[in-house]
Amino acid sequence: MSDNGIVLFLLVSIVAGVVLMIAAMNNRRKMREMEHRERLAMIERGAVPPPETNPAAFEAAVGLDDSKDGDNSHRYRTAGVLMVGLGFGLMFVIGVAGGAPETGFGIGAAWVSLGGASLLNYWLMSRRSERERRARWSSPVRRPDPPNIAT
Repeated sequence: MSDNGIVLFLLVSIVAGVVLMIAAMNNRRKMREMEHRERLAMIERGAVPPPETNPAAFEAAVGLDDSKDGDNSHRYRTAGVLMVGLGFGLMFVIGVAGGAPETGFGIGAAWVSLGGASLLNYWLMSRRSERERRARWSSPVRRPDPPNIAT
């Protein structure tokens, strides 16, 4: 009887989670629709919507948006850390709990090496973007020589 209770509990939990997600998505859709209607009403009346309503679009329109550079190096860092952790976890689980240390080391080391490659990719991408950022802000500008004051 307890097996049926566990299955029933899991089934009800899954159904409740799906219903909750659908309700949240519906609520978000309605909120975005109301924001859109408010913005359209402001534009129809000749008012300019404030930039606080959509700061990302405002910064992109002004030219302050740096996200268009495509620097996704932080994703490689996250993936690398996750893969290294997964590799060490597999080493432990397969090697110690499974009783096969050689197999655990082989499989875990493969995942650790993939994580290390992702971390290396992150490091190379962040160095390149840092060089590009410095080059953009420190363009070679020749300063005029100070005036020669003869006394």
